Amino acid sequence: MKVLLINGSPNKEECVKTALNEVTKSLNEENIETKIIDIGTLDIRGCIACGKCKEIGKCVFNDLVNEVAI
Repeated sequence: MKVLLINGSPNKEECVKTALNEVTKSLNEENIETKIIDIGTLDIRGCIACGKCKEIGKCVFNDLVNEVAI
């Protein structure tokens, strides 16, 4: 099993990151692979429900969503 943890805080090393690190530690102890992604300061477009992702296999907006959604 793999778990993706998303930090939406613009303060990458503050309280939210501390909490995510604690969750990561607990999951890793159970042999669950984890990855934390910091998105709080990134420009990520919202979904516009165009349906292109179903046609071409990725979002038409080339941002972090395409990198993570593999």
